[in-house]
Amino acid sequence: MSAFRAPTCPRFAHENVQVLSPRALPFGVGLADDCRVRSGLPSGTVTFVFTDVEGSTRLLDELGAVEYAGVLAAHRRVVRNTCASLGGAEVDTQGDAFFLAFSRAPDALEAAGLISEQLRGGPIRVRMGVHTGTPLVTDEGYVGGDVHRAARIAAAGHGGQVLVSSSTAALVEAPLRDLGEHRFKDLRAPERVFQLGVEEFPPLRSLYRTNLPAPATAFLGRTQELDEVVALLCGDDGRLVTLTGPGGTGKTRLALQAAAEVAERFPDGLWWVALTPLRDPELVLPTIARVLEVDESPGRGLLERAGEEFGNRRLLILLDNAEHLLPDVAAELSKLRKAVPSLALLVTSRERLQLSGETVWPVPALAIEEGVEMFLARSHSLGTHVADGPAVQHLCSRLDNLPLALELAAARTVVFSPEQLLERIGQRLDLFKGSRDADPRQQTLRATIDWSHQLLDDREQRVFRALSVFAGSCSFEAAEVVAGADPDTLQSLLDKSLLRRRDTYQGARYWMLETIREYATERLNGADVSAIRRRHAEQVAQFVTEADPHLRHGPDQQGWIERVALDYDNVRTAMRFALAEAPGLALRIVGNIAFFVWLRGGYEEARAWVEQSLEVGSGEPAPLRAKALECGSVVTERLGDIAAAQRYAQASLAAYEAAGDARGRASALREVGKAAVALGDRERARATYEELVRVAEEAGDPWNGAIALNNLGDLALYDGEWAKAMELCGRSHELRLSLDDRWGAALALLNVASAQLALGRLGDAGRSIRTTLQENVEIGSTMGISHGLDIATSLAVSAGEWMGAAVLFGASERLADELGTRRDGYEADDRLRAERETRAALGESDFAVAYRRGQGLSREEAIAQAIEVIDALTETDERSEA
Repeated sequence: MSAFRAPTCPRFAHENVQVLSPRALPFGVGLADDCRVRSGLPSGTVTFVFTDVEGSTRLLDELGAVEYAGVLAAHRRVVRNTCASLGGAEVDTQGDAFFLAFSRAPDALEAAGLISEQLRGGPIRVRMGVHTGTPLVTDEGYVGGDVHRAARIAAAGHGGQVLVSSSTAALVEAPLRDLGEHRFKDLRAPERVFQLGVEEFPPLRSLYRTNLPAPATAFLGRTQELDEVVALLCGDDGRLVTLTGPGGTGKTRLALQAAAEVAERFPDGLWWVALTPLRDPELVLPTIARVLEVDESPGRGLLERAGEEFGNRRLLILLDNAEHLLPDVAAELSKLRKAVPSLALLVTSRERLQLSGETVWPVPALAIEEGVEMFLARSHSLGTHVADGPAVQHLCSRLDNLPLALELAAARTVVFSPEQLLERIGQRLDLFKGSRDADPRQQTLRATIDWSHQLLDDREQRVFRALSVFAGSCSFEAAEVVAGADPDTLQSLLDKSLLRRRDTYQGARYWMLETIREYATERLNGADVSAIRRRHAEQVAQFVTEADPHLRHGPDQQGWIERVALDYDNVRTAMRFALAEAPGLALRIVGNIAFFVWLRGGYEEARAWVEQSLEVGSGEPAPLRAKALECGSVVTERLGDIAAAQRYAQASLAAYEAAGDARGRASALREVGKAAVALGDRERARATYEELVRVAEEAGDPWNGAIALNNLGDLALYDGEWAKAMELCGRSHELRLSLDDRWGAALALLNVASAQLALGRLGDAGRSIRTTLQENVEIGSTMGISHGLDIATSLAVSAGEWMGAAVLFGASERLADELGTRRDGYEADDRLRAERETRAALGESDFAVAYRRGQGLSREEAIAQAIEVIDALTETDERSEA
């Protein structure tokens, strides 16, 4: 096994790129026997430098063998002399790549900088990665994940570029350029990467467009299997690859690593979609759309929208655990493949999908030596020093070298020796046998999980079983309420590999492998199931009730949006139970998700919940029904069914009035006004919003009052009352700022900018637009960015910047199409007027060229283009005022 290993994917065929693969240097394995290892390697805290020549095959073709050999030898002298002069050690070299080690991080960085400087201007351009860690030094070289990390960082760079990890950056004083956080193919948590020097380079070859989860453990073994799956994904028949096998064989882990390995073949993204929480195949496409940020649009289905957005893009979607949705999920995926011909799907399932063009790849158990390696690595990670020997090998064989079974057994090495494990697990396997025709691997796995369960004490068993009601993952607080968990019990389940932990931006989340969750669900008896599922639904209802006001406004508005997103699979699970057994809970849940759905999508699903909950909850109290009706108005308005939105809004208003709920009445009036605007009845809308201002003030509801002010200002814009619009929307802006409603404040300020434009105050308008664009970028509001680009386009037209306006027309239209945004009222009329003026000024041909250029801009490039136009205009305005 070579320490440096070229990937097998054809995308690298044009270049001799040498990448240190996780399967070439697995965690815990040193450099291979054929590598040249120097004695006296630095120990303790060590800084690694990996170097590699970019485009070596091209250089060989251009220079010829003799000349290339000469420049390569000169390059080697530079690297070796510089390394030696700064006290470094040459750990290994192969071809044109070097692996160096230094005792001091400043020396390593200085060496990398000097090597880069001495080679500058010559034919050879070297990319370098610098990373500091505390590896283990053995007779064979360095052992540990830090070696992987240094190599991955180097492989992400470009010729002439020196990349530096955060651990090294903290130890040096050299000026470094922050390149932000990046994910690499080892799939660990993001690494903040820095660059030595200020030279501009293309984007790093990292997993920059992905939501692939970071696995809890390193990828071990599976060298041949990984190569074969990668080759399938890179081949002509790689549009649909299904990895099959029983639970616990490592399908998901293999699929994740294979997806990471082919990242450069799919520049438009690698996306992971967990199907386990879904029970309805019709939710598969909406779930994929939400991951890809494809929004629903009135009059256009998700498939049509996906085709428009991704029809010619190269992206890979990993659909994890599809078996429980078969056969219906196959039909849904078939529709998706037709809508997006360039899409590649990698699926894990216990059985094949039976779709045309499907390549089925059964995942085998680990090879004997790989099974032993995994068992030992997992044991060592727990601090036990298990040595290889006959007992370990026999134990792994008895477990059929199944990854999950090995992991569960390794977790017990804290208590038992391999010999004791072999004795105990052997007894359990003899006692628990599957049916005669069951997959032998599944018999072994089930027996292993059962054995692990039997070793838990009574409390641990109760918590373990109860945790199975959660879909996806849960917070500690939710586990405490629903499952009666406590820190010690959770830690014990984590230690025994029956529970997993994932750190997120909202704190720790706890989850189970699906195979283990299925087993835990089976162990729940009838009484437990109903009681625990009710507690789960009650906890979800309490959570969304607490979240709802924070989603509307507050200092952590964005944080609450992300918290609800993390728990949305639990919302689905709770709704299924509540619709069947607890109508009041169903109404309470759906009534408190309206604003989240309005921001993040899922309108059709929410509409179905509204209809079902109102049907089963016909006898529930008026306040519960009123809020569910309000949600119905919100989602149907977004779906473009304005007649339904009006009916729901009026029914919500009547229910709130019957309940004597003044704040609820304000919310219903908000929806009544929105429906009137959408129906073109501006007089009714104006009267409704004026009433809402009074009602909100009486009810102590400044948020709905601020919305009313802004919407009245919007109507004033339509009527050409510019000063009134500025006054009303300005008041809304200030009030929403005081409420920490950043999204709403930015929206109101855009209306102020529209009025400023109409009054000819271009400099003021530019400053308002710039502020809102920056604010919406910070809070991640795509809808706000879309509105901001629209107004920036109008600004360019008002200033006569016709070419910049045409580019922004294309960019803003593309983003609006992505969102499915519906422009109406003053906004729609103003855009039509501005576009006509721009076409007349430029001519159709020039307008079309600039428009197409704008459509080709990324979101970030479009924002930069808008700010460039704004800054030029505001500088001119400021000079004229001076």
